[in-house]
Amino acid sequence: MKRIINHKMTNPARFTSLAILALLVWSVAANAQSEKQIKKFNEEREAYFNEKLELSSSEKKAFWPVYNDFTKRKMKVIEEERNTFRYSHENAENLSNEEINEILARIRTYKEQVFHLEQEYYKDKFPSVLPPEKVLKLYKVEWDFRRYLVKKIRGGGHGNGPGPGQGQGRGAGEGQGAGEGPMLPEPPPCF
Repeated sequence: MKRIINHKMTNPARFTSLAILALLVWSVAANAQSEKQIKKFNEEREAYFNEKLELSSSEKKAFWPVYNDFTKRKMKVIEEERNTFRYSHENAENLSNEEINEILARIRTYKEQVFHLEQEYYKDKFPSVLPPEKVLKLYKVEWDFRRYLVKKIRGGGHGNGPGPGQGQGRGAGEGQGAGEGPMLPEPPPCF
């Protein structure tokens, strides 16, 4: 009888251990999938930029470490801003005016940080690794790549780069097929 009681007592422990193991396996699998998706995104972005900017092999070697550093730094600020927005929306009803003003100040600071990063890289760092005409073209390539991603997410893209009329510098409406989503605004002017 003692043996049966001990066996029954270990079942919850076994169940808990199996549940923890299952969560761990699921977490590792989800992380691996995320890493795989990030790697695929980076490869696709790199191929797209290389083609559209017509980068030589020496330009690729010089450009990508600088651009990846820029993206990493910019994404860190954007993630902080996103977390601030999330917090403010989740707690909107409980925030005092003073807390709201602090959040607004933080959001302005994040936007200024992104602006200064873009100035630093587009004014100083990108021109040190690319000729001026390619730095100028980089604005458009970034914009077109975002448009391509939006189209792809909406189901209109097939992962092979922009379709006809996309990313070719055409005016609003040109190259737009019937039934596609609204045209995104043109990219902002250069510095």
